[in-house]
Amino acid sequence: MQYRILLTGGGSSGHVTPLVAVAEELQQQATQKGVDLELRFIGDNEVFKEISGGSIKSVSILSPKWRRYSSIQNFIDILKFPVGFFQSLFYVWLYMPDVIFSKGGFDSFLPSLAGKIFMIPLTIHDSDAIPGKANLWLGRMANKVFISFESAGKYFKSGKTELVGNPVRKGLLNVADKSSALSSFSLDPAKPTVLITGASQGAQIINDVLLLSLVELTKKFQVIHQCGRNNYDEVNKQILSIVKEGETTYGPIISKNYRLYPVFDLQQMVLAYSAADVVVSRGGAAAISEIAILGKPAIIIPLAGSASNHQLANAKELTKFGAIMIEESNLTPHILVNEIGVAYQNRATISEKIKQFAKPEAAKVIAGQLLSMIGAA
Repeated sequence: MQYRILLTGGGSSGHVTPLVAVAEELQQQATQKGVDLELRFIGDNEVFKEISGGSIKSVSILSPKWRRYSSIQNFIDILKFPVGFFQSLFYVWLYMPDVIFSKGGFDSFLPSLAGKIFMIPLTIHDSDAIPGKANLWLGRMANKVFISFESAGKYFKSGKTELVGNPVRKGLLNVADKSSALSSFSLDPAKPTVLITGASQGAQIINDVLLLSLVELTKKFQVIHQCGRNNYDEVNKQILSIVKEGETTYGPIISKNYRLYPVFDLQQMVLAYSAADVVVSRGGAAAISEIAILGKPAIIIPLAGSASNHQLANAKELTKFGAIMIEESNLTPHILVNEIGVAYQNRATISEKIKQFAKPEAAKVIAGQLLSMIGAA
């Protein structure tokens, strides 16, 4: 007998990466148990294909998005609703899954709604301390709600809510030897290293403050900087200018101790984490979960104005486990350099404490429960 599970989620890597982590675990458990399992995805096809490698069949639909600010796009997107709804009805009917696993985001709402019309069991997962709008709506219809932060539980019915953590792809947990990782970046194993990342989209304010900090920072640390695909050309141009201006003084120090990347693929991300003594990151749930599982001393700079200010809430939760938080309004070159120094000095204590937040079995737990729900466990 063949079992079918439908995956759906929003168009950001923060929504899609946990879906892929659960999909990988579902496939592994199904193989181990001799279960014939087929997976499908409905949502932002391009992002899912990029992260999953195209190993799971997927289709795109028109998904309306309601912005929290005044925009003509809000009214244009209203016109997408009936089209996306009938697309969802058609694809869900065509596939007719045994259960739907939704990761939230605006792309997930219509496929999940279509599934409930066909009386298909719905499970959702929310990664953040403050759930997104789609999950708040879907939580009322869901049979099961998985959460990553204990504080998110108050937004859903307690009887169907379970704290499991945020699913992380196993590939990210294959920590490399630190010396080998540093060697891959042509860095010195004897010098402390900081990874600074603004996620795949980059973070302009982090990039700007880092550039102002670079002369001072590279005197003490090696820096691996992931600046974002759209920011790379401008950041690289400014770095070259800074190095040229200081060619007889600080320029060679920066060239020796600074490495710039637009985005990391999975293997590069593993190497960057393995090389780092301290990580500076945004407050997205995916990054926080990875940092905690790997036990990396962290400085979190939450995105100001994120939906429901969820990144600030995420960061505040992680500070309970030793992480350092810098709000954007307080981010200056002096503070950034100083807090990196503090995190490095206290790295052993922070590492042990931050691991207490980690839930590395999240994908395994979710996959096991999904298979149980459809009688395939």
